[in-house]
Amino acid sequence: MKLLRFGYALLWMAISLLMIASCSDDDEPKVTAYHQSYVKGKVNDENIAMNDLNSSILSEKSMYEFRSNSQSDIPVEFDWQVKLMETKDSIVTLHLHIDDVDRINCAIYSPNDKELIKTPNTCYVAVTDLNKQVTKVYHPTHSSPVFAKWETFMVTADSGVDIDYVGHRWPGIEGRVNGILTCDDTVPGIMKIDIDFRLY
Repeated sequence: MKLLRFGYALLWMAISLLMIASCSDDDEPKVTAYHQSYVKGKVNDENIAMNDLNSSILSEKSMYEFRSNSQSDIPVEFDWQVKLMETKDSIVTLHLHIDDVDRINCAIYSPNDKELIKTPNTCYVAVTDLNKQVTKVYHPTHSSPVFAKWETFMVTADSGVDIDYVGHRWPGIEGRVNGILTCDDTVPGIMKIDIDFRLY
């Protein structure tokens, strides 16, 4: 008899746990992500992560812009500025310009005119010392370019986003940037970046 009661108690406990597990997430409202600024990776081997949902595309942490020609809303160029790291003493900001988003990758070389290879795309990192009010710029070199790859897309109702206006859409981009950048200072320094991003 005791064994039978114990069996009923176990069965009742298992059913209760199943009911709690099945109901726990159903009541949570799902947040529709109209915009996302996602960055994850490493700067000088230090992990960084950002995933801002529905913030302005011109937020304090991440600002980006797609430019298109007058005949279409399909983007042609892309500019992005993002704070990769921020402390009370310094801010590390990545600047990226992609001249032709129809391509899917590129190597970005030094912006210096004396270098043999020049590209219309640019990438650099600005490190601002907030105490000294000094900014150092790290850029790719001829021997050490920055590599970028990306894929553009249009956010529509088919993307799983609830859109109030039929036909309303806006551009997005996801990709990766990695490489070693150099600072031309009296004490030369390097900065390694390896990040994945998704912006729309």
